This record gives sequence, structure tokens and C-alpha cells, in this order.
Amino acid sequence: MSKAKTWRNLILGIVIALVALYLTYQRADLPALGEILSSASMPMLLLVIPFLACSYLFRIARWKVLLAPVSEVSFGQITGPLLTGFAVNSLLPGRVGELLRALMLSRKSRIPRASCFATVVLARLFDGLTLTAFTLGLLLTGWNSMGETTRLGLIGAGLLYIGVLAGLVSLRIWSEKAARAMSAPVKLLSSKLGEKLQNVLLSFSRGLAVLQSGREVVTVAALSAGVWLSLVVSVVPAFASLGLSLRWSYPFLVLVLAAFGMLIPTPAGTGTVHYAIGVVMPTMTAIGPTDAKALAIVFHATQFLPIIIAGLLGAAREGVRARDMERMAERAEAGSDR
Repeated sequence: MSKAKTWRNLILGIVIALVALYLTYQRADLPALGEILSSASMPMLLLVIPFLACSYLFRIARWKVLLAPVSEVSFGQITGPLLTGFAVNSLLPGRVGELLRALMLSRKSRIPRASCFATVVLARLFDGLTLTAFTLGLLLTGWNSMGETTRLGLIGAGLLYIGVLAGLVSLRIWSEKAARAMSAPVKLLSSKLGEKLQNVLLSFSRGLAVLQSGREVVTVAALSAGVWLSLVVSVVPAFASLGLSLRWSYPFLVLVLAAFGMLIPTPAGTGTVHYAIGVVMPTMTAIGPTDAKALAIVFHATQFLPIIIAGLLGAAREGVRARDMERMAERAEAGSDR
């Protein structure tokens, strides 16, 4: 990824974030908002940290299971790349951190890059399926409180994740046939490029080996549930610190709305996550607009700042500098592989 493209994406993300923040807080009662935030219980907010850390321990364990059919890797090998990748995702728009953590692990473990990236895709897919399960629960319990657009968006997102999973399963089970079919349209334009894509897909399919084992799929699904249930619990202290009323569905709803906000590429979901929680949540719950906007600020700060700090520390420990990340991204764009 060139410096010009990186800066262009970053500037665009910042502009989107500023616009979203303006739309979220332009009509907010700022004195009341400041009073709510100033009265927040800081000791209560510290309780977010252990549950947030627990969610990342589940992520590390899940990635180890996903990688096991390809190669045995240790927790220590996985931790640095994973934390660094999430930190980069929080600092830069475009989910470049997903690619970087696959590249970092490939460099450390000698696992082919495409296979590493396949496991990252699988992990994110299981995240999506878990969120789809949360969404289904919210739809069943709050159907009448949702507008038609919200309902269609939630249903569409769930169907998308299921469709992607079906495609990945077919790529793993019928590797050569599926890779040949997926690369066929590209071959019509360029035989050389099509062959290269087919080889990448075959390497990618090796990282999907976990899908052939029912036991391992269940293990990954259970670890994914652990990731997101830990995050659900980590949201509770944000409500408690602000003295907001809490129903069982509210933390689930916060995470689902935040995930939708993250679909629009801004640094750390800034602005878009605030809008999703601060503007959309009051239309679906008994939480008032000012309280929801305060919750958006607290939720965003407590969820993203810790991983940014941990990720930067992890990158320093790995000896990875910004220049190294840039070079790895350039290699990925150029399509080089082991």
C-alpha cells in the first residue's frame, strides 16, 4: 500500500468520522451531556478491562485452533500479530490490520500467507455468525420496535454471512473445482492472472481445513461465543458508570449497532459507532437521546483505547515499526507469496 493511498484512505476516514460526529451531536444538549459524563464512575469503568482482555484471550485461542490443521503455533507467536492487527484496524480505516496480522504471523511461523489469511477470514466469519445469532435474538424480542429499514438491514447482514460461509465450505470441500470456478471469470480477461488467482485460492483453501472437522468447528463456534459474551459483559460497566437503566438486551444491542457502525471505514469506528449508538439506540429502547450519546462516548473509549495501547506495545515487542507494516502491505498488494 503506497503512502499516498494510505494517507488518502486515512483522510477520507477522518472526514467521514467528523461528519458522523457532527450529525450525532449537533442537536445534543451539551451541558446535560457534559454533566452525565463528569458524573461517570471511573472505578466502575475499570471493570471493562478484565472482560475485554478475556475476549482477546478467546480470540487468541480461537486462532490457534483455526491454524492447528495447517501448522502448530504457540500462544506467544499468535498474541503479538493479533493485538497489532486489531490496533492497526483501530487506527486506520479499511481493515488493513486483518491483512497485516496474517502477514506478521506468516513471517514468524513460515505458514503460507494465503493460508494465514484464510484463518483470519474464518475468524471474522465466525464473528459475523455470532453477531447474526445476537441479531436474530434481538429481532425476535424487539421486532415491533424496529423500523422496516433496520429489520431488512439486520436480516440482510445475517444472510450475507451465511452465504460467505457456504462459499468457504465449498472451497474447502471441492478445493480444485471451486478454485477453478471462482477464477474462471478472471481467466476470460487474463489467463495469467486467472491462474495466479487459482493458485492463491488453493493455498487459501488449506487454511480452511478446520471446516472439515465437526469437532473443531464446534470448538471454534464455542470460542467465538466466548469472545462476544465477554464483550457483552464488558458493556455492562459502561451502563453502570453512567447510572443508566439496563435490560438484558441492551448490551447485545450496543454491540450489534457498533458492528454496523464499523462497516463504514473510519479510524476506530469514530463517528459511525457514535451515531449508531447515540442516534439509533434511542429509537429502539427506553434510553433517552442524551444518555445514549453519553453511552456512545464511554463505550467507544473503553472498547478501543485499551486495544490500541496493547497493540502498539505488542508491535514494539515484535520489533515491528510503521515502515515494516507499510512494506508488508506493499508486498500483499503486489501479490507476492512464498
